[in-house]
Amino acid sequence: MKKIFVFSLLLLLGACTHRHPLSHMQFQTMMVPPYVVAGWYKITQIGDPLKIYIEGDGNAFDSNGLPTDNPTPKGNFMRELAGEDPSPNVAYLGRPCQYLQTGACSEKDWTSGRFSEQIVTSMDNAVAQLMKKAKTNQVILIGFSGGAQVAGLVAVRHPERVKKLITIAGVLDHEAWTTYHDDMPLDESLNLSDEKAVFQTLNRVHYAGGKDDVVPESLIQDFDPDFVVVVPKAGHGTGFSDVSNLIYEVQ
Repeated sequence: MKKIFVFSLLLLLGACTHRHPLSHMQFQTMMVPPYVVAGWYKITQIGDPLKIYIEGDGNAFDSNGLPTDNPTPKGNFMRELAGEDPSPNVAYLGRPCQYLQTGACSEKDWTSGRFSEQIVTSMDNAVAQLMKKAKTNQVILIGFSGGAQVAGLVAVRHPERVKKLITIAGVLDHEAWTTYHDDMPLDESLNLSDEKAVFQTLNRVHYAGGKDDVVPESLIQDFDPDFVVVVPKAGHGTGFSDVSNLIYEVQ
C-alpha cells in the first residue's frame, strides 16, 4: 500500500495557520530503508545533547478494534510536548508509516510487528541520522506509549550514547500489556523485557498516569518499580502538564 505524500499538504496548512505544533521546526523525510520516517528538528547548539521525542502507536486501530489503513496519530500530545520544549536541540520522530505511507508499509507494521527488528533498526537509523546532523554523541530519548518500547529498544542497542531515557505512559513489556487487555500477542515484535540486563544500566525515568486505562501504572511499576513517577490525575496522553517542565529541564 502506497500513498502520495499527503502529509506535505498538512505541513503546509500547519505552517500557514501557525497551528501545527512543529511548524517552527525543520521537516525532513528520514530515509531509513525499507521505510521513510517523518521527522522534525531544531538544532541551535551543535555538539550539545539532542532530545528526540518518539511518537506512540497512533491511530493503529479503530473504535471496533480493527486495524486502520493509516496509523498517523490523531492527537497532538507528543507533537505539542516536543514543540514546546525550549531545549536548544530537539527532534520529533513519527513511527514508520505514520504521516506518510511509502516504502515497505504494510498493516503488520502498526499491528503485530510494530516493534519488529525491521522497525527498530529503521528507528535506530533515524536517531543516528539526527545525531549526526547535531554533531553530538549524546541523546535523550522520550517515548510515549508504544513509542516507549521503541525508544527502549533503540537505547539498549547503544547505551553509551543515551544520556537519559524518559518514557510517558510507556508500554515497556508488550507481552504483559497484551495479556492484561486480553489482546492478540505481538508475535512479530521484539520485547524490551528480553533486554533487561542492558536496560537496567540506563539512566531512566517512567511517568505513569494514575488514571490511565490504556497502559495502567501497575504494568509500569511491575516492569521497573524503582524508576516510576506516578502522575495521579493523568490519563493516556492527557494530564502530564505538571511534569512537562521536568522533561524540559533534562539537558
